[in-house]
Amino acid sequence: MDTYDALQQAVTSTEKIVAGVKAGQLDEATPCTEWNVRQLLNHVVSAMGLGAALLTDTTPEHPSPPGGLPDVDLVGDDPSAAYQRAAEALLAAAGTKGALDAGHETPLGDMPGAVVGGILTLDVLVHGWDLARATGQDVAFDADLTTHVLGFAGQAIQPEMRDGGLVGPVVAVDSTAPVLDQLVGHMGRTP
Repeated sequence: MDTYDALQQAVTSTEKIVAGVKAGQLDEATPCTEWNVRQLLNHVVSAMGLGAALLTDTTPEHPSPPGGLPDVDLVGDDPSAAYQRAAEALLAAAGTKGALDAGHETPLGDMPGAVVGGILTLDVLVHGWDLARATGQDVAFDADLTTHVLGFAGQAIQPEMRDGGLVGPVVAVDSTAPVLDQLVGHMGRTP
């Protein structure tokens, strides 16, 4: 699976989950224990905006630190619309000729566009799972996509990322468990 296809599938799958979030659920707790649903949505929208800026070598409109929150509420009263706007901008940037092949300056240093795309895919997909879990929705990500993202996560998530708090400690999951359970366990969540 190529980087753009994986990103597009993750964004589209998570978009369905975001559309299912009800206004009364925005203050609910999430598997990201430091964030409620609104904060998690703000993180995802902000990360997609940052990704679009990185892939086009521009300054993000609403900067936030990696793994952090923007200084303003980006989701307002319509999280689905905010997500759609950010998703369209991200996919347009990722679809720009050469964006996923070129190197880009990021807050974490210079990175190939494919790595930026992979990190965004991982972030959007896993946080889609977080949102589904927090709001009582079923999660049905494509098995090939989930396998692809698990492979990327196995290479990209370094011990210092766990020590620094960007990613939680691995939660042991049986190797015969569904791939999505293995992925979320690898990312520090209990399936």
